[in-house]
Amino acid sequence: MRILYPLLLILLFQFASCQDYGKLTYIKHLPDDLKEVSGMESIAGTDLLFAVNDSGNEPILYIYDLELGYYEWTSPILKNHDWEDLSSYYDEITGKTYLYIGDIGNNRNKRKDLVIYELDITTIARQDEIIESVNVFPLKYSNQEDFSPKKKDRIFDCEAFVRVDSYFYFFSKNRSSDFNGKTQVYRLKADGSSSVAEYLTDIEICNDSKDCLITSADVNSRGDIALLTSDKVFILSNWDSEFIHYEISRQDLDHYSQKESIIFKADDILWISDEQSKKTGGNLYELKL
Repeated sequence: MRILYPLLLILLFQFASCQDYGKLTYIKHLPDDLKEVSGMESIAGTDLLFAVNDSGNEPILYIYDLELGYYEWTSPILKNHDWEDLSSYYDEITGKTYLYIGDIGNNRNKRKDLVIYELDITTIARQDEIIESVNVFPLKYSNQEDFSPKKKDRIFDCEAFVRVDSYFYFFSKNRSSDFNGKTQVYRLKADGSSSVAEYLTDIEICNDSKDCLITSADVNSRGDIALLTSDKVFILSNWDSEFIHYEISRQDLDHYSQKESIIFKADDILWISDEQSKKTGGNLYELKL
């Protein structure tokens, strides 16, 4: 277990108290091993936070107790090409809880090895652990034919997904040089029976490529989906399984940083984290809706 030292935490809190976080409430500074955090998840009934880093980092799943420290889970099966988000699902039939790691980062739209890793976390050991059993679900997008696209056609990056019922839903990060303010929505069967993520629709977010790129997603018990950008949160509600109908609302955060992870701690409470850049960021925040 990696221990968080109280004196260091006090100093960090004193520094943070001088900062302006807009509509966000500062919770704490994340450990240095999570300075490039790209995905988080919280499991109902536990006080633990699951977290991963993105490309360039080791394939480690961190199990983080905010008061005591964190553990590291690894597996010879896990490969971190570009981990970008986490999701979870409780199966009411089997009583099992699953965690999903999205190795779906695709900055240049060239990858043909996108996967979702599935881990059974029904029993959580509060210790460093090597996981022997991991399911691997390959995926590709139904409307991608060119794997070396021109910059204006780079619409197949993704950093945000959730599992709802029998499907994964993906929300693209639009890297097109002709940015149009939209995210593409895809749906993939969660049982591994297909590797093709079906294109459903485009959702208009906002038309500024600097702060309208979707970087994370999570879903609450009501089925509302939160989408994160560098300074905004969008809530999708009353949506149907094919996203023919949906409602969308926007919350400006009045705080700009490289925000990469969002989770629902309760139906109306979000936790958000950003990556550390020089002497800023690397923090965990709360937003009440």
